[in-house]
Amino acid sequence: MKILLLIAGSRSGSDFFQSLLDSHSQILQFPGELRIDENFKKMLCYNEANLISKKFIELNPYFFESKQNLIERHNKLGKFKNQSFSVNKNSFKNIFSKLYIKDKDNANKYKTLLKLHQAYELSKGGNIKNKKIIFINTHLPTYTKEFIKLIDYKNIEIIYSFRNPLSSLSSTIKNWLNYKNGNHFAYSSLFFHFNLIFKGFEDIKKMKKKTFVVQLENLHRKNNLVMKSFCKLYSLKNEKCLKKSTYHGLLWWGDEISEKYINGINKKYTIKYNKNFFYNRDIIFFESLSKYINKKYGYPITVKNKKNYIFNIFPMKCELMIWKNMIKNLKIKEILALPYYYIMRIIFINNLTVKKLKFPNSIGNI
Repeated sequence: MKILLLIAGSRSGSDFFQSLLDSHSQILQFPGELRIDENFKKMLCYNEANLISKKFIELNPYFFESKQNLIERHNKLGKFKNQSFSVNKNSFKNIFSKLYIKDKDNANKYKTLLKLHQAYELSKGGNIKNKKIIFINTHLPTYTKEFIKLIDYKNIEIIYSFRNPLSSLSSTIKNWLNYKNGNHFAYSSLFFHFNLIFKGFEDIKKMKKKTFVVQLENLHRKNNLVMKSFCKLYSLKNEKCLKKSTYHGLLWWGDEISEKYINGINKKYTIKYNKNFFYNRDIIFFESLSKYINKKYGYPITVKNKKNYIFNIFPMKCELMIWKNMIKNLKIKEILALPYYYIMRIIFINNLTVKKLKFPNSIGNI
């Protein structure tokens, strides 16, 4: 069985794409991100079924009681935003134990992962016949890299959700500064997103796995073509459920960070960014950094000037906004760390490899 790992670009619709695959009859998946951290690694090394299932539930409580998942709004599912889902934990444990006992090769981490997916599917009332894909939202490049090392399975491919770089950065700044008065967004966070947006393709290339891109813009405007191409690529049925954004069959309205309640496909989706977040020199610099990305994926170039390294020694407008927010929220540790991240930002951005990579093909444009 093929494993597809989903890496999320910055505010690029990764959870939205996963929600469209939610009810597909040939796909096994958990309803959200799977964190491949040290606890997860230790869990897969256990050799007792009960210990594995118990630890899995402990690490992923939202998979079993979605009303606890406030940030993804899995507590506000359904037509009237008043539903949630639950999966019986005892049933999951019992089913997993039966699957685990049947297989003598329990040291195989891939097989343990497969059984966890199968047990979850059966526990929620589904079936495990005719499954072709295990779809896993590893979300971060670091988690994805660790997964590939941990599982050691050849039949793994990567799906990278992506959107226009400036639009992605603008959305990140806007949504995280608005979410709980920006208390969860500091300068270190901005540095992380710079890296994700402008160096993501280089990091993924190092994983040496076949990769395809899902562009958020196409996922909305060319949804039929993207989903049809995805199904053809992986020999899946083009089912009606692929047009609905759901988790456990219940309508999903986007995460809490987005503020607005948005469900489903928007055929009128447009590329836009908030110019109030950037000086003109910032826009010139960012578009210059992403010129080959923009050319590959059909994103417009709004300025023709070349980047100026000297200008970018000075603070960008978005940086000043975030520094002000840190002071307002009295983020003392982050304020003290600011000089370090500022120097790192200058070094990082000015040393980015602005070259034409062999970028992955975009699904729907293959």
